[in-house]
Amino acid sequence: MTTDVSPFAAFAGEQFIVLTTFRQNGEAVPTTVWFAERDGKLYITTGAAAGKLKRIRSNPQVTLAPSDRVGIVTGAALPALAREAGPDEHAIAEEALDAKYGKQLRAVRVTGPFRATSTHLVVTPAS
Repeated sequence: MTTDVSPFAAFAGEQFIVLTTFRQNGEAVPTTVWFAERDGKLYITTGAAAGKLKRIRSNPQVTLAPSDRVGIVTGAALPALAREAGPDEHAIAEEALDAKYGKQLRAVRVTGPFRATSTHLVVTPAS
């Protein structure tokens, strides 16, 4: 019998992760983010002009680690690949994030940094 184990099982039950992206000079830039998993992919919401999105466009290699809300890492980091969501993936990302964070996410959308233009990241396991 085979069981489908999520490639991101280490993040089950976590509310936050540290997404580390890399500048062109190789310098790591950690950012604490909300995330939701759906079908073996992680979805993250971010501002369309965010630095992490610019870095991911240049270098899709990232690491992910479970953390508390202020970014203190609480477990091992996993290598992954990130990219901006395509047009057909935004609804999936929103549904997954809303199912996990609900009112919290909606409040941030109204009052927080995402009230302007936002987009989503799709994160998959590194091969």
